[in-house]
Amino acid sequence: MPNGKPGDHPYTDIVVHRLTVYSPSADALVREITTLADEQTRRELADLLYRRFNVYEQPDVAELERTLTGLRDRLRREARERGWEVGE
Repeated sequence: MPNGKPGDHPYTDIVVHRLTVYSPSADALVREITTLADEQTRRELADLLYRRFNVYEQPDVAELERTLTGLRDRLRREARERGWEVGE
């Protein structure tokens, strides 16, 4: 049963424990998305990482990076449309 320690979940490993899980690029994207996303999107991201890109099943990291880049870009665009200042 998960207890919040490193190794329990890729999302918390990246965001809370600041571990390298997939690649420096993918992990940085997850952290950036976390700052842009609402709670529902964060939960969906955590579920995606666990189910589709499970680290124990040799995930396609290039595909993950493409997926995360698309999500990050969408969240940035939406934030700008709402008037938030976000980095490029």
